Formats: sequence, structure tokens, C-alpha cells
Amino acid sequence: MAGVFLGNVVFVTAVSVSYDANVTVTNTTQESTVTVPGVRVGDFVMVNKPSHSTGIGIVNARASAADTVAITYGNFTGSAVNPAAETYLFCVIRPDSVTGAAQA
Repeated sequence: MAGVFLGNVVFVTAVSVSYDANVTVTNTTQESTVTVPGVRVGDFVMVNKPSHSTGIGIVNARASAADTVAITYGNFTGSAVNPAAETYLFCVIRPDSVTGAAQA
């Protein structure tokens, strides 16, 4: 169904977590998981890496299990990159329900 999706938000929170990404693969993506208390499958998750790491980008974040966020990193260099451990900030949004509203 195409259109604008409508729904209520029942929960929004910000959680900071100390995390060491350990991204080492080259010229590809790698998913890494981090424990984020309170996250549930179906939550919308945004992540903020507090510093710049040359060649590394966050390309996706998802609630992969209870209390677990899977972050997909892209390494756009020809060599391994391992960002330093730091405190990431996660914004977690929990929808009440989502319905599709068709548009013409």
C-alpha cells in the first residue's frame, strides 16, 4: 500500500550506551549489535555516534531483539577501520500502531 503512514507514538526516550563498534571489514558493510536497555522489536531506532571516524558511516539501525540494537556500518576504505570505544546516543520511538492511509 502506498501512502502516508499514520499512528500514535506511545514512547520516546534517549539512551546513552558505552560501546566499542569493532568494525574491521573493508569496502563493505558490517552489522554489530549493542545492548540498549528497554528496546523492543518494532521500535524505531536512531543512533548518534559522537565523533567522526574517517571512512566509516552508519547506514542503518534496527531493534533486532529485546534490549538489542543492530547497527550496520559501512567501511568505504580499502583498509580496516576500528573506531574508538565511546558513548553512543540512541533515540528510541515506540509506535502504538501504524495504519496506512492511501494517497491518490
